[in-house]
Amino acid sequence: MKRLALVALLVLTLSLFYRSFGGAETGTGNLTLAAPEPNVGSTAKSFTARDVEGSRFELSDKGVYVLAFWSPLNQNSNRARPGFLEVAREYGDEASFAVVYVNGAREDVDAPYDRLYDPTGRLASLYNVKRVPRLFVVRDGVIWWVLGEDQHGEGYEDALKTKIEAALEEKDGEGGQTALRND
Repeated sequence: MKRLALVALLVLTLSLFYRSFGGAETGTGNLTLAAPEPNVGSTAKSFTARDVEGSRFELSDKGVYVLAFWSPLNQNSNRARPGFLEVAREYGDEASFAVVYVNGAREDVDAPYDRLYDPTGRLASLYNVKRVPRLFVVRDGVIWWVLGEDQHGEGYEDALKTKIEAALEEKDGEGGQTALRND
């Protein structure tokens, strides 16, 4: 009995230590690791896919693209949608917008963006998306800006507009985001 109590106390102590200093994702405690590729400055993976209506969508190395990975089952994805709609309506003539749905696409036929359904996870894997929502602004084949799953708070669309405007105005080889977080 004494031995069992000692083992239980040891397990409890180790679990509290891990809970206090270990991260659920990395197990590295307070160490901050770089976000998974692709990051700002990385080459964007070009692809061709069919949208939910059967039309062809191509992300190439020419032009400005806004690529969002969402799930209709995810609260943050659903909260991000109205702001994304607003930005897509405003900049849809100057940039290509697409939403990749990772588990079932919404039936919003009036959406001003291409709706891509990714049931096999091919596109999510191509962009190393582990959690949604995740958003990429791509300019001429290079990742220009990344917005992680915890950064789609209220007002994120203002930062998105700013980054799209900068990508549209910037000359080749200049500018881009320098960090993942919006300063």
